[in-house]
Amino acid sequence: MNIDLSSKPLVVATVTQPDDLALVKSQATPISDILEYRLDDLVDQEAEVLSILNECETPSLVTVRRPDEGGANELSNEKRLEMYRNSLSLANLIDVEVASLRSVSFQGLCQEAAVVASFHDFEKFPGIGVIEDTIETAYELGAQVAKVAVVLDSMEDLLALVKVVEHHRSECRFISAMGMGPLGRLSRLVLAQAGSCLNYGYLRIANAPGQWSAKELSDLLAKLT
Repeated sequence: MNIDLSSKPLVVATVTQPDDLALVKSQATPISDILEYRLDDLVDQEAEVLSILNECETPSLVTVRRPDEGGANELSNEKRLEMYRNSLSLANLIDVEVASLRSVSFQGLCQEAAVVASFHDFEKFPGIGVIEDTIETAYELGAQVAKVAVVLDSMEDLLALVKVVEHHRSECRFISAMGMGPLGRLSRLVLAQAGSCLNYGYLRIANAPGQWSAKELSDLLAKLT
């Protein structure tokens, strides 16, 4: 994995557009702690992404998101798995949904790579019981990091998620958590302070509601730590 997830809250900048790739290649200094390459958005640029992964010194996270959790281009499991395997030797981390890791197609992937096992609900706060069960499943499947991104409807929801993050960090488990919607921006600062190890911002264009830019997020977290 070669990424120290315990030293500080890390900022992940999400790369989703061809112009993002040009920006990454033109930067002399790192844009963020980690760059997430969303290959489901960059299907036609896969070869270019693989070339950048081979050359860029900034640690990388590769994601090929499933359609029902926000993925682009309606990619099949077979195509997604093919794209993951193409990047395994180059990426520091890969992000795969807990739902995918449960399937026969993705069985054993956590033994082949350092995996962030993720769960997304873009519609609602699914309840703390669902979140806790999904996180436990992520660890049981062998993930290095459990990731949760859900809509936060109230401060009560945010505080409940803070408690989950603090609990798992006290157990020396790596967890990434963030909110979407009106409380999204606040949640990303609060949860980073609570122990969320991966904290997501956008490179040029937001791809989820409630995001900071990666630069803004990095600057704010630096002031808080």
